Amino acid sequence: MGKSAGVADKPAVADQQPPQQRIRSMTKTPAHSGTRRLCVILTSVLAASLLAGCATPTGADPSAEAPYCYKARKGRVIACTRVPAPSLNADAQAKRFNPDPNALTVYVVRRNWGDGGRFVKISADNEMTAETLPNTMVRFKLKPGTHTFTLDFEGERQVATVDGKAGDLRFLRIDGTVWAWKSTFVWATDGEDAIRERAYKARLVSDLTVK
Repeated sequence: MGKSAGVADKPAVADQQPPQQRIRSMTKTPAHSGTRRLCVILTSVLAASLLAGCATPTGADPSAEAPYCYKARKGRVIACTRVPAPSLNADAQAKRFNPDPNALTVYVVRRNWGDGGRFVKISADNEMTAETLPNTMVRFKLKPGTHTFTLDFEGERQVATVDGKAGDLRFLRIDGTVWAWKSTFVWATDGEDAIRERAYKARLVSDLTVK
């Protein structure tokens, strides 16, 4: 008997693919190419960061005097002092709380919870005046003796008396609350040690000396 007609062998899958497809399927992407691409990206990001750092200002001149601005939590400016505040260097020096052997030094501190951007005027003996904003302080250097400090806000006046000799340090605090319908400011009754702690976080906005 002759050989029966058999079924022809099917070509291999690779033989069925077009030549270009076979070439692509046999070509493998080098394993290190992804790593190289990642390195290029990281290098570009690092270079951009360095350039951005070079373009960023180094900060304010610590010896310059400029208005102090009270800001909201998100950085929005609420109000600024009408006159330049002492420099950052002067602020740091004032916070050493070194007594002046020739004067009675009085710090008036305004740092409260619930305060707002309202100006409150203070004065010593109705002569030396300054305006305060939240988180600020004023330093007075006075002649030894008894002095009257006044706090003026919207037509209301609060009075405090300070007594001391040359070389003494005294602390007063403005206590205030600001609401949409009413704002009040009075002299606080805190002890001087507690006020001193608040002064560390307040900005010196005026430094007044009796000549």
